[in-house]
Amino acid sequence: MQEPCLSCGRNTAAGSRLFSGRKRGRDTKAETDGFLCYACQPGSAATGPEQSIPLSGRYVVIDIRILGPG
Repeated sequence: MQEPCLSCGRNTAAGSRLFSGRKRGRDTKAETDGFLCYACQPGSAATGPEQSIPLSGRYVVIDIRILGPG
């Protein structure tokens, strides 16, 4: 099953070499959700439980991290 990067279209599905570096993303113009490969996530090192980093004004990375206790 193909899961293309929203930005570049490369496959990010399980088993692909881009799978481990992908992050959930949103295309703000088409208002669709999907994945962004690591190459299309510049600035994704922001902190916080929910990251929302604009990419070229069109794509947004949404990375929800679940923090354990303590």
